[in-house]
Amino acid sequence: MSKTDSAVKEILAPYRKEIDAIDKELVALLVRRFQIVQEVAGIKGRHGIPSVLPDRVDEVRNNAADMAAAQGLDRKFVYDLYTQIIDYACSFEDDLMDGKAQQ
Repeated sequence: MSKTDSAVKEILAPYRKEIDAIDKELVALLVRRFQIVQEVAGIKGRHGIPSVLPDRVDEVRNNAADMAAAQGLDRKFVYDLYTQIIDYACSFEDDLMDGKAQQ
């Protein structure tokens, strides 16, 4: 026997509300992270530091993946997620340093 759409929505509503709240927090944290990336890009530009520092990229990815694994979340998933975040951040920094992105 299957549930009606309204019954499914009712059953899932509190969980969806909680997920939506977490998503709101995640987006706010990403905004905050990229505000800091913007500041870092300015510092790197003024001091002639390249936007991509491979040792730091590896450190950030591995730290996040290790923290995730320690809490029972799939390490590879978080490593891959951080690869995407860092790739975008480095591209954003490059654009800022080249004057292509809005500051």
